[in-house]
Amino acid sequence: MEKQNKRQLLIDAAYKVFARNGYKDASIKDIAHYANITPGLVHYYFKSKEELFFAVQEKVQREYHLKYEGADKDSTSFLDVLEEIKTRASENPDWYRLRYESYAHGMKEEAFQEDVAAFLKKGRESIEWPLKEVAPSKSGNGELAGILLACFDGLALQKIVDEDFNIDQAYEILWELISKYIKE
Repeated sequence: MEKQNKRQLLIDAAYKVFARNGYKDASIKDIAHYANITPGLVHYYFKSKEELFFAVQEKVQREYHLKYEGADKDSTSFLDVLEEIKTRASENPDWYRLRYESYAHGMKEEAFQEDVAAFLKKGRESIEWPLKEVAPSKSGNGELAGILLACFDGLALQKIVDEDFNIDQAYEILWELISKYIKE
């Protein structure tokens, strides 16, 4: 197996282990076992568990950003973007579990703060471009993107921990609020 493929195999295995066990309880040994390689090989590719954790975060973020980066802006509406984000809570709850894990560490550990700030910034930027499509004359789209990112994360958290939470209704109300803001 090529070097890049082994690295990717480790990132994929770490994604599952971190999502299942959390950062604190995930071990390099667990990740190596899940990837079916030796623990020493993990350290060949990643200096630390922290470095591997953020490689996982980067990969997952990149996959979502690539969905829209090359997208035809005429065929991808802001409503389509909202719908896709809404479905992540049910289709990929592990993604959110990793995000929340990152937030917790970013608030407690200085070593994590810079990386968490960077992926939050990328998240705001990925929301900002569709906002520019629906509200090109509005200033403050970057700040609105930050508010929406907080809403998306908060709504997903509620859906993941409370299966009775009506995320569809919540997103309809969110869209109404955004629409009112845009029309002002």
